[in-house]
Amino acid sequence: MSVGRGHQVLSLTRPSSPTNSVSLTFNSVEGATPGSVLGSVRLQGGGDPPRRQLTYTVVGGSDPDGTFAVDRHTGDVYLARPLDYERRARHTLQIEVDDPDPDPPGGGGGGGRTLVRLDVDVADANDHSPEFPEDPVTVVVSEGAAAGSSLFTFQAWDGDGGGGPNGELSYSVLRQWPDVPGLLVLDPVTGVLSLGRAPLDREATASLILVVGATDAAPDPAQRRRGSVTARLFVTDENDNAPAFSSPAAVSVMEDQPVGFVALYVVARDADQGENGRVSYSIESGNAGGAFSLDPDTGSLSIFKPLDREEEETFNLTVVAKDHGTPRQQRTSSQLLCVHVIDVNDEAPRFGEVRYEAEIPENRPPGFSVLAVSAVDLDQGTNGHVTYGRISGEGFNIDPVTGVVTTAKALDRETQEYYTLTVYAKDGGLPPNVAKATVKIRVTDENDNAPVFGRLYYSIEVPENAEPSDLFTLRATDQDTGERGEINYKLTAGDASSDFRLDRRSGTLSTSRPLDRERKARYSLTVVAQDQGRPSPLSATVTVEVSVLDVNDHAPRFQSASYTADVSEDVPVGSFVLEVKAGDLDTGANGQVVYFLSGGSRGVFIVDQTTGRVITAAPLDREKTGAYNFDVHAADSSPSHPLNASAHVTVYIQDVNDNAPFFVQDPLVINVSAAAGTSHRVLATMRAEDKDFGANGSVFYRFASAVRGFSINSLTGDIQATERLQALTQSQRTLVVEAVDQGSPSQSSLGVVVVYVREQSYRGIRFPRNARDVSVQENAVKGTAIIQTQAQYPDGSRMGITYSLFSGNKMQFFGINPTSGEIWVQNSEVLDFEETPRLRLVVKAETAASSSYMAVNLIVQDVNDNLPRFQLQNYVAYIREAQGYDFPIIQVFANDPDQGQNGQVSYSLRSSSMSSLFKIDPVTGSVSTAAIMDREIWTHTKLVVVATDRGSPRLAGSATLTVIIVDLNDNSPTIPLPREVRVAEDTLVGTVITQVTGNDVDSGPALSYTLLLAADCQGAFGIRRYGGGVSLTAPLDYEERSWFTLTVRTSDSRHQSEANLTVLVEDVNDNAPLFTQDLYQVTVSEHHPAGSSVVTVTATDRDSADNGKVIYRVMSSTRDIFYIDANNGTLFISQKAEFDVENPSILVVIEARDLGTPSLSSFATVQVQVSDTNDNAPVFHQSEYRASVPEDGPPGSTILTLEAVDADLSRDNCAFDFAIASGNTGNAFQIESSVRFLEGRGFQTVGNLILAEGLDFEAVASYNLSVVVSDRGVPQRSSSVPVLIGVLDANDNPPTLSRSEYSVVLSEGTAAGAEILHLSATDPDSAPNGEVQYSISSGDETGLFQVDRWTGALRLQKSLDRERRSVHVVVVQASDSQGHYALAPVTVEVKDVNDNLPYFPLKLLSASVRENQPQNALVTVLHAIDQDRGVFGQLRYYMLDDPKEQAFLVNQTSGEVRTRTTFDYEKVNSFQFLAVALDTGNYSATVTVQVYVTGEDEYDPAFTSSEFSFLVPEGARKGQSIGQVQALDEDEGVDGVVLYSLADSSQPYFEVNKTTGVIALKMDSYGRHSGRAKREVRTMTLDVVAHSPLERSRVATTHVAVDVTHTAFGLASNMNVLLISVIAVSLGTIVILVVVAVALFFVKLRRRKKEHRPYCLPPPTATVLHKLEESKLAGNEMIYHQALPGYGPVQDGGGVAGGPYARGGSLDPSHSSGRGSAEAEAADDDEIRMINEYPRVSSVSSSMQERISARGPDSGIQQDADQLSDISGEPSMDASQWYNKAKKLGSLTSTLLAGQGPVYRDEGGGYPGVGRGLNISHPKDYAFPEDGKPPVDGSLTAIVASDEELRGSYNWDYLLNWCPQFQPLANVFTEIARLKDETAPPNPRRPFPHKAKAEPRIDPPPLITSVAHPGAKTVPPKPAVGRSFPHLASLRRSPLSSDGSISSAAMSPSFSPSLSPLAARSPAVTPFNVSQGPSASMISATEHHLEHSEEAEIRI
Repeated sequence: MSVGRGHQVLSLTRPSSPTNSVSLTFNSVEGATPGSVLGSVRLQGGGDPPRRQLTYTVVGGSDPDGTFAVDRHTGDVYLARPLDYERRARHTLQIEVDDPDPDPPGGGGGGGRTLVRLDVDVADANDHSPEFPEDPVTVVVSEGAAAGSSLFTFQAWDGDGGGGPNGELSYSVLRQWPDVPGLLVLDPVTGVLSLGRAPLDREATASLILVVGATDAAPDPAQRRRGSVTARLFVTDENDNAPAFSSPAAVSVMEDQPVGFVALYVVARDADQGENGRVSYSIESGNAGGAFSLDPDTGSLSIFKPLDREEEETFNLTVVAKDHGTPRQQRTSSQLLCVHVIDVNDEAPRFGEVRYEAEIPENRPPGFSVLAVSAVDLDQGTNGHVTYGRISGEGFNIDPVTGVVTTAKALDRETQEYYTLTVYAKDGGLPPNVAKATVKIRVTDENDNAPVFGRLYYSIEVPENAEPSDLFTLRATDQDTGERGEINYKLTAGDASSDFRLDRRSGTLSTSRPLDRERKARYSLTVVAQDQGRPSPLSATVTVEVSVLDVNDHAPRFQSASYTADVSEDVPVGSFVLEVKAGDLDTGANGQVVYFLSGGSRGVFIVDQTTGRVITAAPLDREKTGAYNFDVHAADSSPSHPLNASAHVTVYIQDVNDNAPFFVQDPLVINVSAAAGTSHRVLATMRAEDKDFGANGSVFYRFASAVRGFSINSLTGDIQATERLQALTQSQRTLVVEAVDQGSPSQSSLGVVVVYVREQSYRGIRFPRNARDVSVQENAVKGTAIIQTQAQYPDGSRMGITYSLFSGNKMQFFGINPTSGEIWVQNSEVLDFEETPRLRLVVKAETAASSSYMAVNLIVQDVNDNLPRFQLQNYVAYIREAQGYDFPIIQVFANDPDQGQNGQVSYSLRSSSMSSLFKIDPVTGSVSTAAIMDREIWTHTKLVVVATDRGSPRLAGSATLTVIIVDLNDNSPTIPLPREVRVAEDTLVGTVITQVTGNDVDSGPALSYTLLLAADCQGAFGIRRYGGGVSLTAPLDYEERSWFTLTVRTSDSRHQSEANLTVLVEDVNDNAPLFTQDLYQVTVSEHHPAGSSVVTVTATDRDSADNGKVIYRVMSSTRDIFYIDANNGTLFISQKAEFDVENPSILVVIEARDLGTPSLSSFATVQVQVSDTNDNAPVFHQSEYRASVPEDGPPGSTILTLEAVDADLSRDNCAFDFAIASGNTGNAFQIESSVRFLEGRGFQTVGNLILAEGLDFEAVASYNLSVVVSDRGVPQRSSSVPVLIGVLDANDNPPTLSRSEYSVVLSEGTAAGAEILHLSATDPDSAPNGEVQYSISSGDETGLFQVDRWTGALRLQKSLDRERRSVHVVVVQASDSQGHYALAPVTVEVKDVNDNLPYFPLKLLSASVRENQPQNALVTVLHAIDQDRGVFGQLRYYMLDDPKEQAFLVNQTSGEVRTRTTFDYEKVNSFQFLAVALDTGNYSATVTVQVYVTGEDEYDPAFTSSEFSFLVPEGARKGQSIGQVQALDEDEGVDGVVLYSLADSSQPYFEVNKTTGVIALKMDSYGRHSGRAKREVRTMTLDVVAHSPLERSRVATTHVAVDVTHTAFGLASNMNVLLISVIAVSLGTIVILVVVAVALFFVKLRRRKKEHRPYCLPPPTATVLHKLEESKLAGNEMIYHQALPGYGPVQDGGGVAGGPYARGGSLDPSHSSGRGSAEAEAADDDEIRMINEYPRVSSVSSSMQERISARGPDSGIQQDADQLSDISGEPSMDASQWYNKAKKLGSLTSTLLAGQGPVYRDEGGGYPGVGRGLNISHPKDYAFPEDGKPPVDGSLTAIVASDEELRGSYNWDYLLNWCPQFQPLANVFTEIARLKDETAPPNPRRPFPHKAKAEPRIDPPPLITSVAHPGAKTVPPKPAVGRSFPHLASLRRSPLSSDGSISSAAMSPSFSPSLSPLAARSPAVTPFNVSQGPSASMISATEHHLEHSEEAEIRI
């Protein structure tokens, strides 16, 4: 125990009484017994008499559960509850020691209170054992884990905490099985189990069991506690083992084994598990031809394709075994498996060729060697020995050993050319195999026959120009064969130009090129046929006459490609122009030529169709068309294919001088200045044009008469002045120019040039215009008036003017009235629109003194006076017949020179007999067909085409159209009805058998004929292409075909028609009978009965009638046991056949003969094979087989070999297969057949019984198999044998507990040694493998339990105590002899027995409660102790007597004692009652509860004076008192004790006594500086704070003004040093603010990201309140404050702390509230003093104020930066409106310096102030505090305080003295402040009015205080012109404004002359919702969002 003395305090109520503060510390162990005394807080001062009665009361601390109790009279501290270090290591109590004796004997130290702070430190005891969260645990680790890798972390929990040794654990392995050294490593500190250096191998160790222990580190090893856990570590498989083969590497198989036969079961085992150990098989290589198939799952190697030893005797298979691990870890193994194929006699001898061919010349002697046949047998040994023989074929022999074939007689080719023999080859097998071959022998011929033609003369016709084609086939025959019978054809004469080609092989005559009749019309060809015999070939000759037919293949040809002619343009119509000539080489109509012209002639020329003479058909005019270019066409008269040619004709029109020159402009009037004519400048150019050509169109110019002063260029017409123009009269300046061409005779025209001089006024006559356009109709009648032209003088008079036509009327076609100037038509011939659409008349007006000219342009209007004229008078059009409707033929075109409708032409056809066949488009002139044209009906027609215009009257022109119908090959040729032709099959080749003729009504071309032959008769017949003669081109064979249908096709090159010609072939006997096959093979069983048929042979004769009738007979037989039916060829057996292994076949030769004359015959051989019968079953060598197999035997091992034998001889009947018929449970076994060589029996098949799957003794202990052997005969025979297999047991099963976990409930009174549970485990293995042993693995560190090793009985070894531990978990292990194990947790729940009585540790329980606590306040917690657990440890609490009318209530369950009412310390201060604790067993305990009521700090301390003034005398020393402050507190107890302290404890000059309030010096004073004036009084202000000793005490502050005039306090030795210091501090402050702003900016960003939704940002307003009303703050974003005296901390619930305030204190509601009240002049004095002493207080540095000093008019206040002049306020809402709104709202106060983060305006918080004093109200939550005090946050006092905190405390008095000296404002403000506020309310405590009447606006004069009288409206400030500070936008704002302006929120809407709004205690934010109006920066009606904060300005 330690006791510390505190300093002395004074009591408010008893200021002279001493008060002590004591600190104590107790140390206790958490195992201390409840009820024991921990210590005493009894104060044992020396000299204290024993009669002093002190009281001890717990008034606070951190003991909500009532763990401790203090004896009220003795001060002993009792332990009421058990201590738990883990729950709380330190407890704190505040104990009030009260001494009721105010004047104890002996004096001193009595009559006071002592506040004892007691700390109880709890020392940890090792009362918790380490516990693992789970037991047992399962750890899974891959066997591929790397050494050192972490496998599992064992984490035990020890309830002993605090970081002491009791909670420090170390881990160790208690037991491990199997114990593999170095396999696992356990870190003793971290509990990390890691893999050691020894590698894991699941195949060796699949699982491990570990028992891990955890031990704490208690200092005393005997007190250390332990815990254990059982871990099962399972090793998961990694694919680290490759499959290993166990099956043999070689196997033999008979080559005749069927497909699907299993030759071997390939077995490979993989020690891995699951997919890693599942093996698939495949053949990688060596499987030639895919002969074998390997099942990927079972490994069965079976025959997939038939084996053939002769092809492949040995297969070296590379077998791959692949496991199914992951692709990256997949492992494979391979084995070279050798498969030997055993030979059987399955190969028959094989000839080298299936068909042999040989040739032998005829007439060779017998014995002549023809050829040698050879056969080989691929079998081995006797199976491959071959002998030969002949089966059929007469006339030849064969050697049985060599196979040489020789002749038996001389051969004659003319009698028989081919011989066919059948020979055989037989091997030496049993039975033997036989093969046959066919030998075809050809007898070659000699050349003894010449070729022969069927006729000696042939005549054919060929059209010219036909493409090269076959014309005719010449065919000669030769009976010889080979080269001697091969005929070649050739042309020997008649074709000198090689126009024909004769195929030398086929004899086909064809043209080699198109023939040209015009070159040669007839040919006579000589053809020779010659064989190829040696040495002298034979030949024959024939003549062929060829006639060439004409085709229209020549077009007419002009003598010249172009023609030229010259014609004068004035020749008459019909004049000869030129003659054209064209010739045609064709004959007949193909050579007749007609002529016609193309459209280019324009109808001006026509041509004679017969002679080709071209003449004119219309007048010519070179000026319109100087030359004509057109084509003249010549066409022949071919009816079907007319050809034409064209020549180009050019007709040049020779010019005649028939046009006079024509002036372009006439008259030409020009105005020039007088100076223009002085320099020989060109005044004008008179240009004329002449349409004629050459000299006729060449124009020269001259004056018509001699003129003065001008010259003209004869070539260009340029006119120049040769004299001054002023010197010439106007008549002299009127020039007549004549244009003359050079024709003969020449023609001329006159033109006028009039020159006016600008400087001279012209007084003569003039036409009003120089030219005029007039329209006149074409062909107007004589006398038609055209126009009247009049000239006049400048004055408008027209007297004396004569008119005449000056030019343009050479032919006198017009007349003019000389007086009136009227012009009329004299002759209408000139008025021709088509010739001259425009005319020009020049009218001359003249008087005696002057003349004038005007041009009249006559525009001729068209009339319909021209007929439409066709381009050609005769049109010729060709059209092919059969054209359909609307087929265009030709387009005619007629031209009408008239205009408009007069020139629009429509076309029609003049009606005639043929006009209805055609139609013409009336618009386009396109002529088309109206019917289908058919040349066979008519060949041509003539039509009259009419063109009619649309004028009035309508005029028409016509032309002829000759339509020639060109023959179209639109008719098919026809052939007369077909007929039959009979031809004997021996008719000579080349004979013409018939003639075909076709008809065609078309004009051409010539018909051609072709034969369409079926594929089987190609080349048998031919036809003359243009003649139609059908001839025989190949020999006929009735037996091949008895009739032919020839399709004869005739074609005219476009159409074709067909007709069928039937050729009937007549038979002759030229064929011998022919068997269906040369060798018949038939099989007869060895027991075939006699008289039954064997086979039926068939021979056919292709001849007809008797020539084709066949009979049969047996010629020979190797066994005479057969006969045949002569008519149907059925062969019968006459006796029973026996099977002979050496000669199993019989050969029988049969003849077939026809009945022809002479008769012909042939032979066939029947091979009868006698077959074996399957009449024996295979038999096993033993009647029973037995074997034993261990259950862990590897699959693939051979268990038994079974043998069998079959008495049958044939291969199929004696071959057999093995199979398991029954008893193979789970397919554990397989049987495979293998080949073994048995002595005397050769290779035989045996059956190997193989273990296929792993065995399980526990599932099946034995197998009774039935194995069957079956042969392959038909019907199949088989036998069976029993096979008994016994399975030997192996230890392969772990024990299995009956349950996975056990649970048992025991009473804590169970006796030791009692059996609590019987565990049972079974092991399916047989003894001794199945014997199970039991043990406890983990969880029983205290040895409470014991399990019987063999029986599994779990017994209790020690007694249980539920109070110590209620649940025990032990892990029981069951294992067999091999270490297989099973684990199960056993949970033992200890059932409680009510063996403990409840008791209260203390008989008297003291508690205290503060006064004024609300109902249901917690007083204390009753806690009785019952060592029982569970239901018997559950206590209920009751209060036996309730004092003071039920002052308390007790919770029966928790024991909480709570108040029923609110207590008042001053009324009653203690209670006492009796409480009882009752358990479930009705045991009880009682306790007396003493409750003391303690006082509460309800009142603020109140200083005796609001201000104190003290003087520091000159020369005062350190420690000297300069004055004393005193404050009173109306609270009782320790809350009423008053202590004093300075608000700024860092100031270096003064200190205050904590208990007395005496202010003394902390340092010696010094003399003043000599330079200061005497009138300068310096004062310093101290803030003294009064409070109680408690932490959360109420405080009061007073101002102490200390006159330091006689000291050097606050003065520096150098003014510059001070200035630099001030500036440095200011700059440092700004830097700090910037840094803080940047940091807050990033904080803001982070907070904005966390917002669920963005806040709606209000527009900036003039006040913080208004802004906050529009924003939104979450409830958890409150900012608390402790800024001002009298305002306590915020209570729970978030409201403003409305705690009691000091009655009569400075913050009493009667004081100034900042709403215009004029009360409390003392407060006003404080305001004025504050203004004087802190004239430059602001939220930002004074340097910023100076930078904006130019903003407004001077206010007259020194250093106020003129900002106050612009400040005024305008209320936006009256008080009643605000109050009604405020009733619905709450308030929220906050400060930035209370430890909370800032609230920024874009987070909904507006601009909080820099200092503490800004009140931030929740939007729409404004209301008055409950205590009625206005919110004073943000007052000037707060601003000053916060500014001082940020910048430090300065000597402002010194700064004021340093500034330029003015009269101090303090005097002025003091006088003004003394004025009474006439608007002050009479009752200072009355509440705010609910309504306020709106006052009319009064515009006040400027006030230096910026405070207007009530009702005054805002004075609009001048616009801001100051500088902005955007970089300060993110800093914390001044509380003066919410938007950066200087509208201060401190301005009250209730104005008065009082300066109270500037007082230290005036609120910065009024409780009214006011809008401050426009700021000093701007007046704006628009709303600005806060997002524009970067543009905001800070204006101070």
